[in-house]
Amino acid sequence: MNIDHNSDARVFEEDQAKLKFSEKLAVVISGTLGTFHSQVIQLFLLFFYTDMLGISPAYAAGLFLVIRVFDAIAAPTFGILIDKIETPWGKYKPWFIGISIFAAIFGWLTFSDFGFSGMGLLIYITITYFLYSTFKTLEIAPQMAIVPVVTKRLDDRISMNQISYFFMMIAAMLASIGVQPLYKKLGGGNGVRGFSIIMGVVAVITILIGIFQVFKVQERYVVPPRKNESDMSFKEMFKVLISNKTALIVYAYILGLNLSNGFRTTLSIYFYKYYFHNEGLVAIMGIIGILPTLIGVAFSGRITKRIGIKNNLIIGSVVTIITTLGFIAVPSSKLGLGVYMMLSVIGGLFTGISTPASGTMMPAAMDYTEWQTGKNLNGLMGSLQGFLQTFSTAISGSVAAASLSIIGYVSGAASQSNNTILGIKMLMSIVPAVILLLTLFVIKFDLTEEKQAQIAKELDERRKS
Repeated sequence: MNIDHNSDARVFEEDQAKLKFSEKLAVVISGTLGTFHSQVIQLFLLFFYTDMLGISPAYAAGLFLVIRVFDAIAAPTFGILIDKIETPWGKYKPWFIGISIFAAIFGWLTFSDFGFSGMGLLIYITITYFLYSTFKTLEIAPQMAIVPVVTKRLDDRISMNQISYFFMMIAAMLASIGVQPLYKKLGGGNGVRGFSIIMGVVAVITILIGIFQVFKVQERYVVPPRKNESDMSFKEMFKVLISNKTALIVYAYILGLNLSNGFRTTLSIYFYKYYFHNEGLVAIMGIIGILPTLIGVAFSGRITKRIGIKNNLIIGSVVTIITTLGFIAVPSSKLGLGVYMMLSVIGGLFTGISTPASGTMMPAAMDYTEWQTGKNLNGLMGSLQGFLQTFSTAISGSVAAASLSIIGYVSGAASQSNNTILGIKMLMSIVPAVILLLTLFVIKFDLTEEKQAQIAKELDERRKS
């Protein structure tokens, strides 16, 4: 007698109650707030320190570098910690809610001025930014780790990623378009006061959302650790992780995507200014890129259900590589600008279609790790994803800056040499396209929807026993 385990797994998944929209929103809304904070930091923090508080650019640069190094060490360490600790209020939920609230509070303090000067001001900004940046880094681990313990349904995970990506895009737009005029208007000419009001309101909203999350987010699938699991060393955890092919594929995909995006984002203003002679394209292309991406997100669930997660991700990677590589053939004429916009729209559309599906890979890898080894490493795995995202942003900016020097870029010049412009064009096309080849490791991603359902079923049986 043959037993269809895949059929049993699908029945198990279908029997699990679908999450209500309110709980999906409660799980993903922290990522939206995190996106807003990240955009505000990238766009305004250096300006706030130097032009409003009078801090030396050299001191600010050193502060950012030192704290970034600390964050790189703190992220995986914290991931290990939350994997080993059980609390009366849940395994990941207290960290998931609490750290976001602390990050928002120190975000307000970082963008506030309480009248300090001289050494007192330097001590104040060092402490507040250190805590702000640290909490921002640490919050990623529980945000990633909580998804597998909330739901095992694949359709719920895809839906959550659709909601998450939609709101993250809105948050990024609000930060890039709304903060600049708002801080001037709210401050009444006092920019510091305007920033403090904005970030204070965000902190209050975060606290209210935290209260909402307390009642809405439920950890349903936490397997109690084995007796010796809490005694695992970092070396043992790391050994388990690097032997997990699925996790390594996810990390390669994340690294390729974030490195490429960071590279193009950093260099785009130079490309628009010196190749198309229109610096205003930064805002225009931002809007042109967002709209097709949102359309793609809206259809992602249906398309993923029809062709599968793996096929969706492969197609998205191939199209993104081709459209990015296509920039090298675009002339600097009006026709060329039109072709560039068309390629950007196509790339944005397929990015929107594939992004919610890509967000299901890490929860699937976490489930697979627990199923294969009996060890829950969600916190460590989530923290390493956060580290890769942060590392990608930092390294892409540094490499982009070094590349400009290599191709002979002259800072502040009204025009650049032909060789420099060609170099900028290659840095916007060939280099990020090559980096994107890392995302093609997804071809080896073999956790089919049926296999994920079977893993979820078996994990549920272990939890009950």
